[in-house]
Amino acid sequence: MNTINKPLTLHDVIAAITGALKDTEASLHNPSYETGLLGYALYYLYLAKHTGNEDYAQEAMGYFDKAMAALDLKNFKKIYQTDSIDGHLAHIGRFIEFCKRHELLEIESDAYLLRLDDILFGLLKSKITMRDFDLNSGALAAGHYFLTRLKSTPAVKPQLEFLVESIDMCASRDEKGDYYWVSPTLFDRAYLGISHGSCMVISFLLSACENNIRPDTCRKTIGKAINFLLKHYRTSPYKGLFPNYVGDPIAPMQFSLCYGDLGIGYTLYRAARLFPGEQLAEYRDLVLNDCLQRTKEDNLTLDASIIYGAAGLAFTFDKLGALSGDLRFTDRARYWYEQIPTYAIHENRFAGFKSRLLAEDVLWQVSFGWGILGIGIASMIHVNGSLPPIDELLMIA
Repeated sequence: MNTINKPLTLHDVIAAITGALKDTEASLHNPSYETGLLGYALYYLYLAKHTGNEDYAQEAMGYFDKAMAALDLKNFKKIYQTDSIDGHLAHIGRFIEFCKRHELLEIESDAYLLRLDDILFGLLKSKITMRDFDLNSGALAAGHYFLTRLKSTPAVKPQLEFLVESIDMCASRDEKGDYYWVSPTLFDRAYLGISHGSCMVISFLLSACENNIRPDTCRKTIGKAINFLLKHYRTSPYKGLFPNYVGDPIAPMQFSLCYGDLGIGYTLYRAARLFPGEQLAEYRDLVLNDCLQRTKEDNLTLDASIIYGAAGLAFTFDKLGALSGDLRFTDRARYWYEQIPTYAIHENRFAGFKSRLLAEDVLWQVSFGWGILGIGIASMIHVNGSLPPIDELLMIA
């Protein structure tokens, strides 16, 4: 994309991405919204609301139909290491519930979702036997689906209660009896962040507790997990207060939604509301105040995407602002939204953006999680305040 004449605006980004999406869908074969066809459906639903052009809503419906037709349980193939059929099915359900709640798409889905409840509970139980609680590969894929379903039906409360008790029973203990969980699909390492580790589990349990799902168990487990997490706070000459996983060497740490301190700060913020106390509040402020100072110039935010880049940071700061009313977070969300166009500096067919992953693979360049579909939705959300926030579909749900 040519940026010589004048700086790009987010309106320019939206127009360029919309043009760049033509003839890219053949590379996204699965139904999920993170890496598949539902990502296109989301993009065109937002574009319809943003522009007022209902033709885009029809295009979105076409992609929804294609996504459902692409579901092939018998021949499922992983796209990345922690991918799973659980995650793809959960994405279908979360997408449907999100669209119904925000009146984005009319879908007759009640019977389908009831069937999905049964399938995902079976998968959840199988992942618990493997002690895999990952958001993508493990039991929390179904867990986040059931949290979403709980907003429309209390019938899934038993599934969530079973999961909460299982998280507690399957926790590993350190020498002090504090809790952590290892990731079987990632070499049995104990991660700390919101994508694969302690904060992923704590954040889920906080949501469960807020919905009165086994609150006593939630509080006990959260407390022990926070104790473990805070033991790994560290200071160093580098930016990054927590390692990605226990035993990670001290080095500059990626700053993104998936990896880095912001997901931990977000989790500590939510936990401090449930556990008032001086120590937790002190760590919350240490982490978030540090995150508020991070910039693009640190070179630790590697692209503009949701998973690894500026868009994910913007969404997270936006949610912190909404939860707290603290304008510092809202201002920092604005900063990261406004950094999005500065990543569009590459001469390519993806509106100038380039994922940090496999530059020649169209999936990573285009998909909602890692590519321009998510970047475009982030741009629309920032310039059009009437559009619904997307956090319900992310790790910060």
